[in-house]
Amino acid sequence: MTGLTTIFGDGILDVHVANGVARITVGTAAGQQDQKPVATGMLLIPVMQLPNFARIMGEVTRQVEQRAKEAAAQAQAKAPTQAPEVDQVAGAFRFNG
Repeated sequence: MTGLTTIFGDGILDVHVANGVARITVGTAAGQQDQKPVATGMLLIPVMQLPNFARIMGEVTRQVEQRAKEAAAQAQAKAPTQAPEVDQVAGAFRFNG
């Protein structure tokens, strides 16, 4: 993955479709509640690929929710018998594929 530009966005600021391309502007909060979000980048997706993109993102969301539920259930099961591990974030996970 070297050479790829990484763009962080904690929200979608704008979606514009023109000439067969969806332009999704992502941004991040500037740190203050009353400040406007700041654009950090734009994702360009051919309109013909939007259904596939949406399906994949929906599946990723479903997997994240499922793993979060499993992590919460494991944490509840451990809670009465073991002290929590201090150096790990509860429910943190990483998957590739």
